Formats: sequence, structure tokens, C-alpha cells
Amino acid sequence: MVIALALMSGPGAMAAEQGERGGQAPPARAVEVRVGTYNVCGHGCLPTKAECERVIGRDCATKLRPWAEGRAAAVAEDIDEAGLAVVATQEIGNNPTPTQPGVDVESFRAPLTAALAEHGYAEAPADYAGARHPRHGYPLKSGAGRFTYYDAARYSHLDERGRELPYDLLWLPDSTEIYGKTMTWNVLRELTSGARFVVVDMHLEFRKNGATDPNGWTKNWDEVRYADARRTAEELTRHNRHTRHLPIVFAGDMNSGSAAEGASAIDAFADVGFVDALSTADRRSGDEYASFNGGKIPLRTGEKIDHLFVRKGTRVLEWVQIPQTTETSGAPADLLRSDHNLSYATIRLMKGNR
Repeated sequence: MVIALALMSGPGAMAAEQGERGGQAPPARAVEVRVGTYNVCGHGCLPTKAECERVIGRDCATKLRPWAEGRAAAVAEDIDEAGLAVVATQEIGNNPTPTQPGVDVESFRAPLTAALAEHGYAEAPADYAGARHPRHGYPLKSGAGRFTYYDAARYSHLDERGRELPYDLLWLPDSTEIYGKTMTWNVLRELTSGARFVVVDMHLEFRKNGATDPNGWTKNWDEVRYADARRTAEELTRHNRHTRHLPIVFAGDMNSGSAAEGASAIDAFADVGFVDALSTADRRSGDEYASFNGGKIPLRTGEKIDHLFVRKGTRVLEWVQIPQTTETSGAPADLLRSDHNLSYATIRLMKGNR
């Protein structure tokens, strides 16, 4: 995602504000950032039924190559070949739950982090291990396994003095699991200009309406997705002191392409003043494909459930989805790295796009 960041940080930001008050604001420097979203199906697309049942407690809908034996490296190549500066990834393992007792984060994080390091990418911090709800104290046992990576030659999660920039888990109400669910956010810095921006890595509820979750709850899960997306957007754009005054991009697997009022992520972000980058892009490529390919060859066409949201009025120069393959026949394990396609956008964020 290429973002022209007109907000500056530190003394530069103070000078810009003083110039505006005096009517002589200096021109803002544009910083280009290409941000993508990629659900890599790390722990959900294991190679055999036995391994699937051991790790996630059920068979996998899509069976791909072993993660640590080549697939993580192939995912890293996808990211590098797309020229991404920042990428929000999902399904990099998870904390164990009663329904997925054998899953973990580290077995999936470590191979991808190592593979991306070979291409010059660094991992932005995300503290899942040992995380507990800030008020109620219960441990995080769901909503882990989302990691954001960035091109370390151009960006950093550290400030000019080597201190970590703000980041955290945003805890959501118990909308799906009694043991907690989170979204992940990081403030990043462009090295040459010092400009800062926020990337929020999201993965919303996957269940369809009428389904029953492990708590025995049967809900309108479209309304749950709306509520969780809106809570996330409102907290980080209006209330969080570390993020509310910075340019911000929400990226991830929203598990719906619907725009239904009160029952979709698209509508939730619209109610907070954000739009799907695809809907306003000057140019589009690969938009004929569905973002969830389902492990099917040929790839599906149609609905996008993976999204990048930006403030209304932001110019989106291009939106690109890269299909996992263009082959019309063949074994998914030979042709695919994930059951989702990677997408990114090229965006120009100016001063008000925060």
C-alpha cells in the first residue's frame, strides 16, 4: 500500500501545527508505503487429516504443503515479489483452545519470520504469549497469530532513539469466545522522514449466521462482525492517544464481502468514516478473483472478504490482488501457498487522512 503521509511526528509535527495556526504551514513530505493483507492459512491448511485433527481438532478444508518445510518460505517470496513495504498476516498459528488443543503460535511464526528476514523484512511486535485481559485478567486463548512485517531498510517499529513505538492488542468483548479475542496494532516509522503511521491487523469472526460457537451461542454473526469492526475503528481513531492523530490503515480478513447496514465490516468502517480501498481505487488489477480461493483450482471469482480500509477522501491510486495461480487444473498442494490471495493498495494519505 503506498501511503503519502503528510502527518509528521515529533518537532516537525509541532512546527507544522504552529505554521498552520499562523497561516504559513510548510508543505508536507509525501512518504510512499505499500501495505498488503495476506491470510496465509498457516495452521488451517496442514498436509494430512491426522495432522489437522491433532492441531486444530478437525480435518482441514484445504490441505497444502507442510508449513515449515517450504510453504512459509513460499509465502515470504509472495510478499517480497509483490514489493510490499508492510504486510498484515493472519493465521500464523493460534493459542490453544478447547476446540483446537494442539495449535500454537511459535511453530508457525518462527518459520515465516526467518523466511521473511532473508528478504529484508522485520517482525513488528505482538505480545500474545501470556497476554491477559487488562481489566478482567483472563488469558488470551483466541485471536492470536496475526503478525505485521515491514521492510527493515525503509521502516522501523522503533523511534529515532531506538525505543519501541506504541503497539498493543485491542481486546474485544466476548463476542465469540469466553476466553477473549483481540485485534493487533502497531505504530511504524518511515526512516528517512520520521513520519509515523498505524497498521491494524484484523481477523473477524468466521462463522455464518445460524452457526453455534463453542460457548453454545447461536448469533447473527454478521452483526458480530459489524460490532467488532466498529469497536476497533472507534477505539483507534477516536480514543487511543497513540493512534488517533496518526494516519491509520485497517487491514485483514474480515470474513465477509457484504456491505449490509449494521451487519458487515464494510458498513461498520463506513459509519466511522472509512472506505474499502478497492471501492475507490483509480486502477484495479486482479479484482475478478475472490480473495478467499477456498483451495480450489481454478481459483474462485467474486466476493472479497479480505480488505484494506482507509479514511474517506483518501486517494487510492491502485488496488491489486495477486492470484495464487492462473492454472485451470492441478493439485492445490502443488499450486497454492494459502487458501487466500494476497492483496494490497497504493494510497495517498494527506494531512486529514487520520
